[in-house]
Amino acid sequence: MYRKLPLIAFIIFSLIDFFGIYLEKQWMIYLAKPMLMTTLFGYYYLNKKSDNLFFVLGLLFSLFGDLFLLGSGELYFILGLIFFLIAHVFYIIMVFKILLEIKLKDFMIAGIPYLLLFLILINVLYDGLGSMKIPVIIYAMTISFLGVVSLLLFLQSRTKTSLLLLFGVLIFITSDTILALNLFYEKQSFYPILIMTTYVMAQFLICKFVLNLNK
Repeated sequence: MYRKLPLIAFIIFSLIDFFGIYLEKQWMIYLAKPMLMTTLFGYYYLNKKSDNLFFVLGLLFSLFGDLFLLGSGELYFILGLIFFLIAHVFYIIMVFKILLEIKLKDFMIAGIPYLLLFLILINVLYDGLGSMKIPVIIYAMTISFLGVVSLLLFLQSRTKTSLLLLFGVLIFITSDTILALNLFYEKQSFYPILIMTTYVMAQFLICKFVLNLNK
């Protein structure tokens, strides 16, 4: 039972964050946000069979990204973007270590949907990006590549475990896409809740993927 306590805490802090956004109570968001990746790490730590350094580093840099995105202004956003980009790089390395030999044909099959999504999104956002064009494009390329390798892993293994990662990354991309639309295209009142909900779901699924690797 004690191994599930961090997961219960993760759910509780996710709900606090959710209601903080819904009720526009900034103190609830400040309370919950630093605890999301902290409690998820606790769940991973108590349930792991072996260590996965790259996943832990991904969680750590996600935590830093969460903290910087609590700030307001372009500088805090760029710093948050950088830390999440680094987190995705660690996740990419984690998946690369599992992948078998990568065939060009498989890479192209996995890359086409993410390339199309990337091009459509950048086309929609481009005029509104302003000075953020280069950072956002680099970030979008990075998370798109995470999508490619996660799909490659699923195509190679066809397991429920690799499907967890694929869903997790797709939901992460969904979360970041909504965030980008909210910041650079057209704000919607329900976007922040969607961003938070998809974000915690994505990180949890990636965590479950890592834990299931050891089974």
